[in-house]
Amino acid sequence: MTYQLGWSVIPQILVRRERWPGGYKTKGIPLVHPGQDVLPDQPVLRLEKNEPVEAIETVPIPRLSLPGVIDTLNYPDHSSRNGDISLNRQHADETLPAGLRGRVVDITRRGSVIIESCAAVLQGGIGAGNHVAGVLTIWQSPDAGQQAIPPGALLVIPGPLNFAMLRQAMISGVVGVIASSISSRDFEGFLRTDLIELIDSVDVELAQAHLPQMTVLLTEGLGTIAMPARTINLLSQYQGSIALLSGATSVRQGIFPELVISLPAKEVQQNWHPVRPDPILTLGAQVRVCSGDHEGAIGSIDYLYSHEQVFPSGIRARAARLRLEDGSILTIPLTLVERIS
Repeated sequence: MTYQLGWSVIPQILVRRERWPGGYKTKGIPLVHPGQDVLPDQPVLRLEKNEPVEAIETVPIPRLSLPGVIDTLNYPDHSSRNGDISLNRQHADETLPAGLRGRVVDITRRGSVIIESCAAVLQGGIGAGNHVAGVLTIWQSPDAGQQAIPPGALLVIPGPLNFAMLRQAMISGVVGVIASSISSRDFEGFLRTDLIELIDSVDVELAQAHLPQMTVLLTEGLGTIAMPARTINLLSQYQGSIALLSGATSVRQGIFPELVISLPAKEVQQNWHPVRPDPILTLGAQVRVCSGDHEGAIGSIDYLYSHEQVFPSGIRARAARLRLEDGSILTIPLTLVERIS
């Protein structure tokens, strides 16, 4: 895949993002003005919904634990006529926090707020869901004991997801999940939609409107691929920070999910070195294998072949020789390689 900004992980970059929850039946009333500085937890928008809003029924689960045996847990019956979590209807205006630290640069016609911020950006392979803001919270393994997850958190799970984990996170009030991967069957089961139709949709906001009210970003995409150490390190560095998450994915429009984390003011003042992502494959560039038998492998380009190479499948293609993180050597077609730093 080709990331919108070039690389999957960008430690420092200046970005402009629209703060908007998604949807056409929502009217936004800005609470800020262009030129104003804002903080991540500062309300910047009041929403007026003309239609009843679906809200998850409150379930008193103070702690969230997501071990592999979560499927065996017994929960109260909250089923509805469509087989999903019970929903109630409410009419209520709400305010939206900025999610970013920065400066308001514009107010759009629909009332959304454009914020410019010095940030770290994590781009995902696939995801689903509208913009949400929350506190980055790293999930601890069951061996570390039970962990209290604050409602409204962005939960980081460093490994693969499954359907039960997503369902339990949603019941517990988590607004967003960042994980490495998930099977297509479990993801479609949770979203209750066809993935191909979702990521191929022309109207992105309309497609997101029918999804569960929890945003998901998968750093590695579909399957059972682990999250790279460099990604985990970035997320761990900013644990406890308020961040802005979007899961919207559209192949047609080149839109991919992303997590935007505003850098602390002190870090910007003392150590601001914005990165200019370069997707060109060159000697020494760190890359990731994005498909095939070695999907998820990370290494650096050791050699670029000047002539096409013949692979066991019989395909002839331009290729690169990679030195992987474990020291092994791999020759891979250039079409299956993406630069990550």
